[in-house]
Amino acid sequence: MTVRSRALRLFTIGAALGSLVVPVAPLFAADVDGPAHDYLLSCGGCHGLDGAGSVRVPSLRGVDRLLARPGGRDYVLRVPGVASAPLSDARLAALLDWVFAHFDNRTPTNFNAAEVGAARVSPWLDPKAARAALD
Repeated sequence: MTVRSRALRLFTIGAALGSLVVPVAPLFAADVDGPAHDYLLSCGGCHGLDGAGSVRVPSLRGVDRLLARPGGRDYVLRVPGVASAPLSDARLAALLDWVFAHFDNRTPTNFNAAEVGAARVSPWLDPKAARAALD
């Protein structure tokens, strides 16, 4: 591989990665140590910067529809990735409120630290089955 073809390949990869960051930058620009920052560190690696998820990780877009179902709020709090997030109960409550205000979600949630702390001690062992039970 020539130096020129390597440079072209790196430029193409850089441009592709750069295009992923630019559209979501406004979501995170003003938040250097709050819920958006916590999302980047605790959730964004799997759910993506835009909340779209992947083949194995569910999208966070429109996930507020779960809150309309009986047990939906408890389900969200007990999802293993939520329950085991390395955040205090108060920071996790703020992060959840942030997620439910972004990614095409429009349902105000007002999670609180006591609610988060009570639910996260018993995460779902089978979150897919728990999710299916909501339908």
